[in-house]
Amino acid sequence: WSFPEILIALILIAIIGTGTESIIIAISIAYLAQFTRLTRAQVMALRQETYIEATVNLGAGHFHVIFRHLLPNAITPVIVAGMLAIGDAIILEATLGFFGLGAQPPIPSWGAMMSSGTAQIFIAPWIILFPGAAIALTVISINLFGDALIDALNIRSRLRDV
Repeated sequence: WSFPEILIALILIAIIGTGTESIIIAISIAYLAQFTRLTRAQVMALRQETYIEATVNLGAGHFHVIFRHLLPNAITPVIVAGMLAIGDAIILEATLGFFGLGAQPPIPSWGAMMSSGTAQIFIAPWIILFPGAAIALTVISINLFGDALIDALNIRSRLRDV
């Protein structure tokens, strides 16, 4: 199942109203399913590993297996996906702010700044250009950091290179 995060956020904002807290709650809930599926898939794949079966056969308890073996190995892809989802969440907040559903003035929002500049786009295009550039640079920077994090946390590829 793939349900667009923006649609989930729009439905939640329609239910709970606009504002900073509402945006945070709506975006968090919108991305919750993605991380739940990823975590479940990682744990299900790790449960089939031989070292997990060996640990269980040696008499380790459920809490030992979960907190000592499953979670430390399953959390790395979730952290990486979280870093990459931050950029999506920034764009989602800017989109909702552009439509007036985000943080209300005087709280700054890049989307609201771009929305207020649409009337003067031909007279003063920098009103839209600078917030748009800030969004683009921030998202690109976060994605590059996420790529570096993938490389840093990918132990198998580092062992192959040695």
